Amino acid sequence: MTYTDIIVDFTNSIQFSDFPDRAKAQARMAMFDGVGCAIAGSQEDCGNIGAKWVRSCQSAPISTVWGTDMKAAPHDAALVNGTSGHALDYDDVIWSLAGHPSVVLNAALYALGEATDASGEDVLLCYMIGVEIMAKLGLTTQPLHSLVAGWHPTSSIGTIGAAMACSRMLGLSKEATTNALGMASSMSSGHVGNFATMTKPFHAGLAARNGIEAAQWASLGFTATKSPFDGKRSFHNIYSRDLPAKLEELEQLGKTFELDRTGMLIKPYPCGVASHPAIDAALELYHDKGVRADDVEAIRVGVTEYTYDKLNVTEVGNELQGKFSIAYPVAVALADGKIRLANFGGANVNDPEIQRLVGITEMYADEEIEKNWVMGTNRPCRTAVTLKNGDTFEKLVEISKGDPANPMSPEELQEKFRDCAGQCFDQTRTDELIAALDTVDKQDKIGNITRLLAKI
Repeated sequence: MTYTDIIVDFTNSIQFSDFPDRAKAQARMAMFDGVGCAIAGSQEDCGNIGAKWVRSCQSAPISTVWGTDMKAAPHDAALVNGTSGHALDYDDVIWSLAGHPSVVLNAALYALGEATDASGEDVLLCYMIGVEIMAKLGLTTQPLHSLVAGWHPTSSIGTIGAAMACSRMLGLSKEATTNALGMASSMSSGHVGNFATMTKPFHAGLAARNGIEAAQWASLGFTATKSPFDGKRSFHNIYSRDLPAKLEELEQLGKTFELDRTGMLIKPYPCGVASHPAIDAALELYHDKGVRADDVEAIRVGVTEYTYDKLNVTEVGNELQGKFSIAYPVAVALADGKIRLANFGGANVNDPEIQRLVGITEMYADEEIEKNWVMGTNRPCRTAVTLKNGDTFEKLVEISKGDPANPMSPEELQEKFRDCAGQCFDQTRTDELIAALDTVDKQDKIGNITRLLAKI
């Protein structure tokens, strides 16, 4: 059996009952969290610009554009909602992908599901299919796919997962699903050079849109290569050229489940996840050691090569740059003792004391951390803070808050959702959304939820 066949057969044959209970629980939690992040993101510049664009297109009013009074064609709604969902970089991560699955799959499947009257269970099943394909593909090629080849896996691999999830939602035949997979292998995109700009969240929107379009075009008979994951012109040979790939990981599709084996990391802080261990260390210094910003003389943070590559923004002039600078959130933690959405506003970014701390922070690739780090796990940080009195506090955090091994509590998850949803909706609407999302797989139509995501 070819690797293409393995992906297609998994997509078409897996049943809701085949997934372990923990996988379903992790999926519900991540889907819930991702919707909240997208609601808040819809009110950001990324979301507002997307809404203006879709309004100018006069797109067919079919699927809800979240946080607005508009509907649009499913692929257009998915593009905007996916961009909004990643606008704050607050959405979940699965380590095996080294990327963000829910933002892509929520945007694609809620839009397509609303258009096709899919049930909540249909959406959850297709979501889990998409996550597992993304995660196993991540295991075949990460971190080199991103670190060396320069691709953003949320988009490049996310397009593949979204296309397969949407193909299952449309009930495509094996031939049509193979065509959708072949199309998606040409639609993959998104490079890391656009991190710390609006185009990074746009990557997630593109993956969601591409997934819908690949499945819809394939359903109409559009053709593509029959072997996108095999042969000398395979996805891996083109997108990760000359890099090693562990393709045997794909043979585990349907046998082991990444949602069960590792689970989903839910972010407690709205910034790049690789900075979270350093944030945890800074918050511990603030709350347990009484360290304050004006006590600090110097900060050094040792990290993996991957973290160094992705979060090496040293001059922070806006909130997007702050999200991809390890120095900025560490500075905020030491200055404010907390990290919330409001901490990434303009006033905080331009605060002189925070800018001073950013200027005295050094990030470096720590050889010991790199040697011990295993792909598919949290990326540790060694944070050392030297005080003006000469004292130095050092903390190695290997597993950050929000990781499946150190999860947020249900109360913390709901607090985060309320903070996000409150950027757009009142408490009554937020309560309705929480109740509906908590029972997503019991909803006879996903439209019961999408109607609550409209701002009227």
